Amino acid sequence: MTVSDRLMEFCRFALSEGQDAGDPVRLASLFRDYAGIDRTPSLKKTLELIRSFDIKIEGVVYLDSGGTNMSARGSWHIHYAAKDRTGTQKFDIFHELFEIIHKELSAIDAGISPMVEPKLSQHADRFAASALIPSVFFLEQVGRTGCDLVKLGEELGLSHQCLMIALGQHHTDIPLIGALYEHQPKTPAAEKAEADDFVATVVVKTGRARRTKNLCWVQPTPARHSRPETASLVCAAITGGKSLLWRSPHIENSPAVLVRPLFTSSLEPYRVILLAVPSEECGMLAPQLELLEPVSVNGDHFCPSEKRCHNPNRCSWRLP
Repeated sequence: MTVSDRLMEFCRFALSEGQDAGDPVRLASLFRDYAGIDRTPSLKKTLELIRSFDIKIEGVVYLDSGGTNMSARGSWHIHYAAKDRTGTQKFDIFHELFEIIHKELSAIDAGISPMVEPKLSQHADRFAASALIPSVFFLEQVGRTGCDLVKLGEELGLSHQCLMIALGQHHTDIPLIGALYEHQPKTPAAEKAEADDFVATVVVKTGRARRTKNLCWVQPTPARHSRPETASLVCAAITGGKSLLWRSPHIENSPAVLVRPLFTSSLEPYRVILLAVPSEECGMLAPQLELLEPVSVNGDHFCPSEKRCHNPNRCSWRLP
């Protein structure tokens, strides 16, 4: 197939930099420099940028969510779900762009092996988050909002998924852990959202937090595709419908853990955001904490959601 001159020029530029062009964060940084991205682009700017590389792009109705890429008639094409939210669309577009760039790089340089799933999607997600969010710009916004993914999502037009991944990429100097839990009920006809109806779809850990098994007495470190454990902070936040902040004076090196449920218009939880940072770094969450006024817990008392709990006999909230 015929590849656009600009796309080929970028690929050769990335290879000429002498660093691993297969690293998604490094590649995203090079792409931002090449394309002149100094702040998060709007959807309109994103589409214009993709088309400037002679990549055909359009929103389609045959996709329920996500995106796909393909080559046809000598050109690359990206399709993304027209019904998705703007933030999700931008993330999906840059995800597909990484796959295209990676295919071209591996065709040019025999030293770059074509990736397969799930590694390809994982790298594409990291590229998308990094390309959409320039580091200096992002850190300024994070500091201003106190790592508030909801406010950042509204202001920057980005998905919570993209923002969570970016938090992990831009805070490598501290042991940070974040997770998104999505409402995925086991029974489609379920009338009320319960804790075990949620699944961790995104989990990020900075290098210094890789081996952390438990955030605190009642909250194990989330694992991707896991469901909240009974008596965990996530369970309590879903059951009680309130944000919780865990800080304990009894456990040395215990982190500050913020768990925030998000609600539909009918006040049913549909997503939960978990952020854990070192207790001494809790100030980075201050603007968000001031806005939320979360219930403060430390394990010295029963679960704040015990009156609404359906499994009180299984709850192990108190410290031993």
